[in-house]
Amino acid sequence: MERQLGQKLDHLSSAALSRLLDQFIEERLWLETARQAGITVTEEEKQAYKSQIVDEAESPSAGEDRDYITERLMIEKYLQSLLADIDVSEEEIRNYYEQNKREFLLPERVKVSQILLNNEAEAVRLQNLLKAGDEELFRKIARENSLGHEANRGGELGIFKLNELPKEIEKVIFSLKEGEISPVVESPYGFHIFRLDNRFEPRLLSLEEVKDKIKTKLLQEKIEASKKTHLEEIKARVNWQFFSSRLKFPYEKEKP
Repeated sequence: MERQLGQKLDHLSSAALSRLLDQFIEERLWLETARQAGITVTEEEKQAYKSQIVDEAESPSAGEDRDYITERLMIEKYLQSLLADIDVSEEEIRNYYEQNKREFLLPERVKVSQILLNNEAEAVRLQNLLKAGDEELFRKIARENSLGHEANRGGELGIFKLNELPKEIEKVIFSLKEGEISPVVESPYGFHIFRLDNRFEPRLLSLEEVKDKIKTKLLQEKIEASKKTHLEEIKARVNWQFFSSRLKFPYEKEKP
């Protein structure tokens, strides 16, 4: 367990240790099944895997443990062979899209810019100046006067939907028309002048826009379901025992 986490386990709860143990047992069962299936690994594969886990900042000792590398590779190769034929069809993607369109509905969004100042009088002066100006003037004043991190972008904050900004700021911004300058708004950060650059109406993302996301989601679900089913079959078939009394912590069963 310490090799897996790369640290001592004194601070972990019994529940956390129990879940690590569950994972360890599953790995032992996968490994036994890989052995029975005749899975082997080459020295070249071990060296490549060793470089990979060192690059991923895994426990340093793991990269030096040849048995650990061999076992992990055997499990991964077995799982790859087990899951190689799993795929998601165009029809499955289309059916998911049709049955879950609400998931792909983009709400109303606004593109917003701001000028942030620490002096209210100066903020009021600039706000009066901006009311009669255009976008180019707003960008110029933002670059020259704003204290916000976005000043070098002409004050461009980004695109937001409801509940992504503080309520007092959100209320002001969403009430603006495109190109309109807000009154001076005070917040804990200072005095803001907002400009509503664009308003994007709600729209449904097309199937073409989300098909890759749907495929990834469905593929992951199929993989997890297949692994779970196969693991239950292994647990029923392989002769194994677990002696919880030998642990140094009280084993807690995972809650449903």
